[in-house]
Amino acid sequence: AAGSIAEMMSTAPALFFFSCVQVACHLSFTLLAGKWLGLAKADLLIASNANVGGPTTAAAMAASKGWKSLVVPAMLTGVLGYAVATFAGVAFGYSVIAKLPLT
Repeated sequence: AAGSIAEMMSTAPALFFFSCVQVACHLSFTLLAGKWLGLAKADLLIASNANVGGPTTAAAMAASKGWKSLVVPAMLTGVLGYAVATFAGVAFGYSVIAKLPLT
């Protein structure tokens, strides 16, 4: 599937802008919390990328920026996020289905 921003803007502009706001809020919170905790900006950017885009995009970003020491942590953080989110999503799905009236 091709990823065309112009096509998405014409098909679902509300979804596009919602996604932009969501990612911007996530990045802002991550950078502010990281600054408050005294963490390195490179670590925060890779962590945010791993959470939003997954392990492959985070590792690619780390490699392209020359942050060789962050490639493996980017992969591990992204995979851990997949593992945790899968179980949390399944549990949430079961809890929603359990509350639905069965006819």
